Order: sequence, then structure tokens, then C-alpha cells
Amino acid sequence: MSDFWMSRDEVRELDRRAIEGFGVPGIVLMENAGRGCAEWLMRLNPERETTVILCGPGNNGGDGFVIARHLDNHGWPVEVCILARHNKTRGDADINFDILYTSGIEFTQFRPDYFEASHQELLRREIAKAGWIVDAMFGTGLARPLSGPFAWVVETINARSVPVLAIDIPSGLDCDTGEPLGPPVRATQTATFVAHKKGFLNPRSREWTGEVHVIDIGVPRVLVDEYRKRREV
Repeated sequence: MSDFWMSRDEVRELDRRAIEGFGVPGIVLMENAGRGCAEWLMRLNPERETTVILCGPGNNGGDGFVIARHLDNHGWPVEVCILARHNKTRGDADINFDILYTSGIEFTQFRPDYFEASHQELLRREIAKAGWIVDAMFGTGLARPLSGPFAWVVETINARSVPVLAIDIPSGLDCDTGEPLGPPVRATQTATFVAHKKGFLNPRSREWTGEVHVIDIGVPRVLVDEYRKRREV
């Protein structure tokens, strides 16, 4: 276990303070997060088996786009499945989608609001190619059960007998309690950012997180130490 943990509210607060108080752009934090995850995944997958990355609509999905780029840069075979409607707005995730698109990295995009049986079959075939699956759908901000296509994707991932890397936290697991909000992704490994999450103190969370590895995303040490000291009081 890491030497300290953070709650959902503390994660949000730390990100905001790093960006607004220290001037670290959010896009830099996302780049560091994705690159750190990609480096960890390359250690876990030295055989270079095909990695299928499932990206959701928020910053967790943006982390997935960065992971895909760095895997591709190092020659790891990667395919991206997007369950979101990213476009050329200026959000950090959308900027990294633009980079992914321009880089020519293979991806398939699905609209969560229009997900029919034919789309399920296509996504099932994509997931079936995986030697590793990356869950970059939802992060620590999720506070409700997954529904619609996301619930179906979780079921499909969990039915596969291949290793799964969850980004920050398995999609569908509550950050603060470590309990499922609904059926969560069952990960083999979880690459979490800055510190363990409060819910990881719950021994039952290990069933969903697997082994947890903490990734440094470049938040200034003086700020991280402030949160670490909260656990010492």
C-alpha cells in the first residue's frame, strides 16, 4: 500500500490546485498520466501482444488516447475503441483525440446514445483481438452505476480471460468506498495517479483492482506533500 491515500474530493481539489495555483496545464498532467501508464503496460506486456484500449467520454478516455500514442511510438500493436463523441473542442481529452486521429492510429468510434446489436458485434470482435485490455472509460469521478453500452462493455471485458489494466480506478468501482456501484471492470492491474484512492483501503476492492501501481503525473511535490501530511494527523 502507498504511504497515503486520497478521496474523490481531494483528487479533484489537487488537480484544480495544480492547474490554477501552480500553473501546470491539465494537458501536461494528462500527458504524464498516459505516458506513465504506457510505460508500465510495456513492462507488463513484453511480448507486445495487441492492446485494445476502451476510452470513455471524459479525461479517463483522454488518458487512453495518450497511452495509445506512446504504445504506437514504441511499436506495440494497439487498437482504440471509443465510446464517446469527441470532437475538435479544446478540452484536454479532445485535444488528445485530435492527435490520435492525425497520427493515423487505428480506432473505432461508437456513439453511446446509438448502440445497436450490430455495434455490439463489431465491438465484441475488436475486444476479441486483445492480448491486453485497457479500461480507460471512467475514473474517480464516477458516482453512479454504469448503464447502457458501458454496462455491456464491462460484462464483455469480464468475460474475457485476458489481463486488464484499469486506468486510475476500475470503471464502476466507487473511489471512496471501494465497493461496486454496479458491475465494475475486474482488472488484473490498476495504474492509479499520485496516490492510492480511499476505497483501496477496503480489502474487498482488491477483487476489482488487482495489483495497484502508483503513477507520478508531475504534480509538484510541495502540493502532494500537503495531502500526504493530512494522513499523518
